[in-house]
Amino acid sequence: MPWKLEAWNPEYALPERVGGEDEGRGLEEVKTHYEGHWTARTPAKVELHSWPIVYLVDGRQRIDAQIADSRGRRALLATVIAGAVLRDGAGIRPVGEPRKEHILLHSAELEEPLPPGLGHYRPIQTSRSDPASLRARVTEQMRRLEASLVNELEGGLVIVDGQIFPGAQAYKAPERILGYTKTQAATYLGPEEQALLHNLEPHQRTPIFSIPGYALRRPLDVFSWYVRLPLEPSAPFYSGAALLRVETPTSEPAEASKLADLSVNLFCTLASSPARDPRAPQNLIPIGGLEQWLGRHLGHGEVIRRRIVQALFA
Repeated sequence: MPWKLEAWNPEYALPERVGGEDEGRGLEEVKTHYEGHWTARTPAKVELHSWPIVYLVDGRQRIDAQIADSRGRRALLATVIAGAVLRDGAGIRPVGEPRKEHILLHSAELEEPLPPGLGHYRPIQTSRSDPASLRARVTEQMRRLEASLVNELEGGLVIVDGQIFPGAQAYKAPERILGYTKTQAATYLGPEEQALLHNLEPHQRTPIFSIPGYALRRPLDVFSWYVRLPLEPSAPFYSGAALLRVETPTSEPAEASKLADLSVNLFCTLASSPARDPRAPQNLIPIGGLEQWLGRHLGHGEVIRRRIVQALFA
């Protein structure tokens, strides 16, 4: 059989973190004037019965195997999955079945087909073959799957775990989409504006600001703001430990301001506790459950790897 398996488990052979929030670029184009003085905002409380229907969307990815053809050219077998849960007056529940794709990423012409047992992996040719670029492409495919799912959800507000990336089609209703970033590796504000982040109290937010798409390396402009989540006990943690950066692709500042106020109520209510989640408070309670649900549909990595070995050497 021409295809051979790399010896290392791909989770060790490839970079673990690709596609996270980059260091802010184009900061001179970030605008902060939309809500007047740059001071903390404390939105009015919105009771649970007044919440809109809320969908929460997340995706997961797994590198199933790293393989090479007879000429030593590497390729990746990967699985991406995306799903959603719905939160309404009746509680929180999954929305249908998750969307799942099996992909074969390769940089050269695919001269040697995969064996029959691996025919469900869809070939995708990439421009580069280095491991970091291949994994970044896996992340891109997952985001496309998430974006496709977002466009299928109707009648409510959609919250995406992570930055918002456009898919194959434009978003149908950008004014009802929120994305959020758990970690704050990048800086998009000047020193004076940035200082407000560490003075926010729980249930407060910054004013909105606009970030051009090129500053985030994506073809999508967004309005963004920071929210301070509740975190108990707060004493051991530094002031930025409970921050979220939230964003929306709407083009209207007034819509962004309304979403920013609503987001404070949503995220602060759905925030997790350190007693339940090691990524608290940013890993929202429904997202934690969604991740487990997607993991069950993703399957056990070692079982999948054994099946790949059997198919390659049958």
